[in-house]
Order: sequence, then C-alpha cells, then structure tokens
Amino acid sequence: MRRGRWDMVVCHATPDVWHRDGAFGWGKVEPCPPAGTALSIGRAMYESDRLPESWVSRINAMDEVWVPSRFAVTQFINSGIHPGKIVVVPEAVDTELFDPSVHEPLEVDLGSSSLFRFLSVFKWEKRKGWDILLRAYFQEFTAADDVVLIIKTQSFHSGDNFESKVKQEIQKAQELSQGKPPRLKLLAKDLKLKELPGLYRSADAFVLPSRGEGWGRPHVEAMSMGLPVIATNWSGSTEFLADGVSLPLRIEGLEPVEEGVKGHQWAVPSETHLRELMRWLLDHRAQAVALGEAARRHMLDNFSPDAVIEKHVVPLLRRKTGGTRASSSEL
Repeated sequence: MRRGRWDMVVCHATPDVWHRDGAFGWGKVEPCPPAGTALSIGRAMYESDRLPESWVSRINAMDEVWVPSRFAVTQFINSGIHPGKIVVVPEAVDTELFDPSVHEPLEVDLGSSSLFRFLSVFKWEKRKGWDILLRAYFQEFTAADDVVLIIKTQSFHSGDNFESKVKQEIQKAQELSQGKPPRLKLLAKDLKLKELPGLYRSADAFVLPSRGEGWGRPHVEAMSMGLPVIATNWSGSTEFLADGVSLPLRIEGLEPVEEGVKGHQWAVPSETHLRELMRWLLDHRAQAVALGEAARRHMLDNFSPDAVIEKHVVPLLRRKTGGTRASSSEL
C-alpha cells in the first residue's frame, strides 16, 4: 500500500458485490475493490456450465479474475469473460488440520465396528445429488451387506422441520431396496471446524455425486484425510480428481438446471457407475486404503497451502514484480 493506494486487492466474493455500485445489501460485504486500487483481482467460481449474466460485466471490469480450475477457464470464456484476464489459482486445503495422523475418529454410533463406512458431507440442495446418492445406495446394498452410509448435512433454505423432511426422503428411497434396507446414519446438526477431521477419520470412503461444483471443499478435505473419494467427474472438481488418486464418477450428459438460472446446465451423474464404484470399494478394502493414501499425497504435493503458493502464487507474483520475489518465504 502506497500513499493510501492498494497495490493489489483480491475480491473473494460473488461478483454481484464487486465495484462501487455493487449489491451491498447483504450487510457484511465491504465495497471491493477499494477506491484507488492499482491492480483489482476478482476470485470467482460457479457450479453450472456458464456464469450468471449479471456477473460478466463486473468480472470484465476487473484487471484479472482468479479461478480455481481449468474447467472454469473454459466456462468463463464461453460466458464472455476476456481470456487474457483469467488466471488459474487452485483452492488450497489445510493439510495440517486435515491430517489423519493427528486426529481420532469422531464417535458415531453405528452399532458395529466392522461396517464399511461411506461418508457424504453436503448442504441439502438438489445440486449436491442427494437423490442420486440415496437411490444408488439403497438399490445396490441391503442389510446383508457390511456397510453404512453416514450423511452429514445441513439446511439450505429448507425452512422448518428440516430433519423430518430429510428423513422422509430417506424413507422413500429405502423402498427401492431389494431386501431389508442397508444401514444409514443421519447427522443433521452443525459441527465445529475442529470436529470435521474427526468425522472424516471415522469413515472409510467419501462419496458425493454432485451435479456441479465450483471447487469441492469436502472432496479435498476427505482426500487430505486419506479417504478414497467417489465424486462426479465434471465441473471444478476435475482439477483434483484423477484415476489413481480418486474414483471419478462418469456422467451421462448434461441437463437443464431446473430453477434459479435460466439456460444453465449441469451434470447427470451415472447412478449405474456410482453403484459399481461403491460396490468396488466395499469389496476391495485394501485397495481402498491404498487409494486414500495416494489421495493424501496428491493433496500434499499439489493442493496444500505451500504447494499452491509455490506452484501458482509465487510465479504469478514474479511476473507482476519483474522477478523481484524469489520464494514463498517472502510472502
């Protein structure tokens, strides 16, 4: 900062609130970028195949926009963002907090210690694919299988009686089972950040057949905790999903987003492939452990804070400062 001017400001919020005429009605968002900023950078992502139209002019008015994935580069360009403004800077995961070697499993009463424990963490909205997950799980498994699905969720504009509504959807899906339904544990309560590593530690695998992600924070948290991850191979999550470190879930194509954003599309995750992947993990527990270990290494090598700084931020700042910054230790 020089003489009241910021050299560089990164605005990490929905672009609707960028610039002096932004929609500041949320009450907690300061105007960004501040007046007199020398280099204005936006940080943005979106979950469908394109951006909201209201974002485009605001993003193009910035000097740069940082996006977390190569998927987003194509998405932004196709939406009308100037290609020269787009820079890929992946999200980082706190690999020290989400470290399986320093956490004990969160106590979750499952009735048996021998069960293979699938975990899914998400807010309860259609985009997260909870309907796909429930159908696949209850059609693939029965109570005879040594398996349980743990769902950690919370309300997303769902109104009153949230937990009872979730239980009703679970009961509907249970009717799809070919016999007595398999076990399911619902955690519809808030957990503190410090409790999340223990939740992941209590699981054997993570699964989330989302229809679209800007990034996928629970995915990388689970991978950092050494869990094998089944997740949709589309949208922002493709930046870190790959064979050998995860189980990418195929899609059958795209379909219109039903509400909220006219003209947008998102993925149709394959329920058949999801069933196959979940069954494979249950039947190949040793390989599941090895896959989780590879996922942890992948996070350490590529998406830890140090890795993101060294591989993306430092080279970026070197270009902007003429090479005067030599290493991440100067940041």
